[in-house]
Amino acid sequence: MSSTYETCDVNPIDLARLEREGRTKSTKAAEVLVVGRDDWAIDDAIAQLHAAGRVTHRCSETAEAPFPCNALIPGRGCPLNQHDVDLVLDIRNRPGVQPTIAEFGAICGLRDGLPLVVAGITEVTGFESWSERVPPTGDIVSTCDDAVRRHGT
Repeated sequence: MSSTYETCDVNPIDLARLEREGRTKSTKAAEVLVVGRDDWAIDDAIAQLHAAGRVTHRCSETAEAPFPCNALIPGRGCPLNQHDVDLVLDIRNRPGVQPTIAEFGAICGLRDGLPLVVAGITEVTGFESWSERVPPTGDIVSTCDDAVRRHGT
């Protein structure tokens, strides 16, 4: 079976897990892990994704208190382990050279071999080498779908 995740550097243990789960090539970002610094911006992106029929997940209930993440809370669990997430979307409405703790889900997604799309203020993110940007005139849904298609080739 061909995997979406073979084209990037993925930890072999994570690649084996993804292969066991039957995570095959996809043409759209059906399930998206949304991270970011501000709840209002995350909520806006989630509304756009839901309007397009996408399923969204979060690492924590709020960006204001991102720690502990859901993986560390009994009864919750990491969305990357519990769902077939296709892509991570990082919503950045403030500039910052380094990712914040509220964006750690982006790092976890990259570790799992998922594509990363950054929206908002994207010029300097710390993720430039590993991410795609939503263009100023682009939209989140199309950019995420395009990233999943490119990643799966």
